[in-house]
Formats: sequence, C-alpha cells, structure tokens
Amino acid sequence: MSNGQGCLVSAFTLGKGVVVLSVGVMTAWSGGCRAKLDSIDVILRRHEKAVAKLPVETRDRLMPYGAPVATDESDEILPPGPLPLDTARAVAIRANPDIHAAQARLEAARAAIAEARSRFFPSIFFTHSSTRTFHTPASRNRLATLLQPQPTVPTDIESSSLAATTLLNALRLPLFGGNEPKGDTNSFSEHSSAFALSWTVFDGFVREANLLATKQLHQASWALLQDVERLVVQAVDTAYYQVQLGQERIRIAKADEKFSRDQLDETEKLRKAGRATIADVNNFRVRTLAAQANVTASEGLRDTGLVVLAELMGLTDARAPRNLEMPPLEDETDDQMTTPDPDPWIERALANRPDLHSLEHQLEADKESVRAARGLFMPTVAVSGSWGFDRSSNVHYEKDDQSSAMVMEFRWELFTGGARRAMVRKAESRRAETAANVNRLRLAIQSDVRQSLIRLRDAQTQIRLQRENVTVAEENRRIIQVGYAAGTDTLVRLNEAQRDFFTADADLALSRIQLRQAWSDLHAASGTYRQTVDNGDTAAVEDEPPVAEETGE
Repeated sequence: MSNGQGCLVSAFTLGKGVVVLSVGVMTAWSGGCRAKLDSIDVILRRHEKAVAKLPVETRDRLMPYGAPVATDESDEILPPGPLPLDTARAVAIRANPDIHAAQARLEAARAAIAEARSRFFPSIFFTHSSTRTFHTPASRNRLATLLQPQPTVPTDIESSSLAATTLLNALRLPLFGGNEPKGDTNSFSEHSSAFALSWTVFDGFVREANLLATKQLHQASWALLQDVERLVVQAVDTAYYQVQLGQERIRIAKADEKFSRDQLDETEKLRKAGRATIADVNNFRVRTLAAQANVTASEGLRDTGLVVLAELMGLTDARAPRNLEMPPLEDETDDQMTTPDPDPWIERALANRPDLHSLEHQLEADKESVRAARGLFMPTVAVSGSWGFDRSSNVHYEKDDQSSAMVMEFRWELFTGGARRAMVRKAESRRAETAANVNRLRLAIQSDVRQSLIRLRDAQTQIRLQRENVTVAEENRRIIQVGYAAGTDTLVRLNEAQRDFFTADADLALSRIQLRQAWSDLHAASGTYRQTVDNGDTAAVEDEPPVAEETGE
C-alpha cells in the first residue's frame, strides 16, 4: 500500500461479513501519511549505502551491528622486528577498549534517532480481557453491571480488565463478613477482545524538535569517537616515547658503566705501580655501581612504558611480547626542527578538534530541547480507533458481539501551575551552560596549541645546544682522561668531565624525546592526530560522518 492511499486499513472477516475500519484523518495538520517517515528497515538500508561510500579508513572505525569485541586479536597482528609508531597507533585504534566503548555509544545514538522517528507513526496493539465475577452486592445485580458503559477504546490490558470494585467486594465478605453473603451470588463471565490504534497527529512540533536533537547527539557521538581516538593516539605516542627514552638512558648508563669499569681497571694498575691510592680505586668502583643502578632504573622506565603501551594496544594481560623490539631514535628532520607559525595551527585546531565539534553539536541539541519545551504550550491532536468483540459467558464471538469506535481528541493544557515555564527555563539554562562550555573549550584549545608550540620551540633549542654541549664535553673528557693517565690531571677533574659528558648526553636524549612528544601534542591539540607526528605536513585530515539526508536518519 502506498503512502497516499491511507494510514491504516484493517480488515477482519467473520463468517460472511466483512468489517473494514479505515482511519485517514487530520492530514491537514501534519501532512498525513505523505510525510517522509520511512520504516526502520528503509532507514538502515539507506544508512548502509551511505556508509559504503565512505573511505576505507573511516568505515573501519564503525562497529558492525552485533559484532563481538575481541581485545586479544591485536597479539596476532604485531609485525616481527621493530615496532613502528604508526603500527602501534593502528593496533591501539583497532583494539583499545575505549574505542570499542565509543563505537557502542555511537551505535546507541544512531538507534536513538530511529526511536525518535518512531513517534511519528501510529501505535497498533491488541488487547484481550476475561472477567469472572463471583459475587456482587444486592444493590448491584448482574443486569446493572452489564448495563454500565464500557470504554470503547481500550488503551492497554489493565484499563479493560477486572473492575477494582468488583474484586474488592468479592474478597471483602469472606475475610471480614463472618456471615453468608447477602448479595447476588450468581457468577458470570465477561470477555472482550479488540484491535486498537492510536496516533498523535500534532503535538506542537515537540517530536520534530526531539528528532533534530537526537540527530545532533548522533553527530556529537561521532565526534566523541574521533576524540577518543585522538586521546588514544596521544597516549600511545607518550608510552612509545617513554620506551625510547628508557632505551636511550640504558645506552647512556651502560656507556657510563663501561667507562667507569675501564677506569677502575686502569686505576688498579696505577695503584699497583704506586701511582694511585685505594681511594682512587674505590672512587671508580662507586661510579661503576652507580652506573649499574642507573641501568636498572632505565630498564624500569622502559618496561613501564612497554606495559602502558601493551595496555593501550589491547594486548592480552597488558603484556608486551618478549620478542617485541623498539626502533632506536632516528635523526631529526628539517621539518621537525622548523618552528611553525601559531596562527595557522590555531585556525586548524578550531576547525578540526573533535571534542569542540561534539560540544557544538550538543549545543544544537540543547537548542532543539528548548524548542521542544516551548512546544508544550501548544495543543495536541490525536486520533484513535478500535475494533473488537464483547461477549458474556464465553469467548465464542458472533457477528452481533462486535464493537468499533473512533475518537478524535483535541487537548490544550491552559494551566499547569508553571511547570511548562519551568521546563523552558531549565532547557534554556542548559543551552546557556553548553554555550559557555563551548567558549571555554575554544580558549582551552588555543591555549593547548600555544603551549605545545612553546614546548616545541624549547625542545628544538635544547637539541641544538645539547648537541654542541655533548661534543665539547666528550672532547674535554678525552683530554682530561689522557692527562689523568699521564699524571698531569687529578681524579676530581676526570670525575667532573665524565659527569658533564653523562649529563649532557642524557639531556640531549631527553630533549630529542621532548621534541617528538611536543609534535605529538601539537597534532593532538590541533586535531590532526591521524597524520604521522614526525612530519610537518599539517593538512586537514578528518572525515565527516554521514549526513542525515544520506543515512535516512
């Protein structure tokens, strides 16, 4: 049946008679059944077609309906050999439970659209009730009971079920009477079966506002999924760089240990030759033990980073494989050592940050909630109809037992004690709060970008200075080491030279990690987190969710 042929046609055949109940009124108020109110199946099919047109990387971020979430599959997709940063991010986006939770929230928001749209459709239901009356008061015999008017449009089973007064009177005498019942004791039965329809034709555009609000909330959920990805990528970068920093510190501490052990052996030879004391030997023994302690601390820093990285990637038991390797730090590129201009990054951040998009959609949803609250001041129009049978004694319905009714209700609440005005004020207050949060987040985003650029510039300066410092400190240590072996320099000078070189090398490694972390923070702050953090290309990257017209939502 087409949409223009009527909203509901129900035909019931009983014996030789056919009863047709047709409800097709009030189309002037709402556009009738010609409105674009597709079924849920049509909506889902249109949504699947729209999703199929999206890029592959965007489709992969959507959770299929009813798809099980497995967090241990990421163990099987780790490549052999050193783990690249891009692979760690991809595994985390696929297997991180926070991503799965955000995808589930997106699915719930999508279902909420279908739920809001369903309120435009009529409700059709079937009710049946069977009543057995055992005893009635003398003043109320069976005939009087049967002659009482019954509801013509049953709305649920309870409304047309056992009469509360009849039940109370039936139970009252055996419990409290103490004597034989004095009323009518002739028991009888009543049965009623009916199909009923109810349809809200007009409600002050409340349904329309609620539907638009759910669409905005769906867009907000999509943006929140992207924001969870942004935060997960940033966390993966932090853990990854912590592992690399631990590896660099292990390398530096082992080099310090080797230098101190070599000097311990040389000093022991000098002591035997009478050119050094026991205190000189113990000095290098202490420095060797201190270097070994630094190796242990650096290994703890690396292993802690591996545990956090395994958790973010959803590995089984949050444990990294024993054969997992991390690549060493590569030399900085020219793009990494170039300080970008803040203004383009701030502009890009305000355009790309998913958490800002989510809050802006939330603001639009709050505006629709205000319209829905104001719609309560308008009247509502509803139509309903029923068709069924009523019969006493048994359920063998006949043609003469049928009943049907049709109702049109116009309802306009003129006074509610100020409840509607309070609801409008509450909705407007929520909208104002969300608007203030949008402005606050805009300022926070600009602050994040500027702080990231400051840390980036400081790290670049530190790298340039520490590289030169390492070169000078290493050369100075070589000169003093030769002098100490020749007896022209003291042990104190050699200790200071080694300490200066060790500190400069450790500071250089830290600055190199801080540079990479600053780039990661800058991409996260600007919403370009899906790019490779180690390059300076800053083009917009985010895909927009399917629009409501394409998805049927």
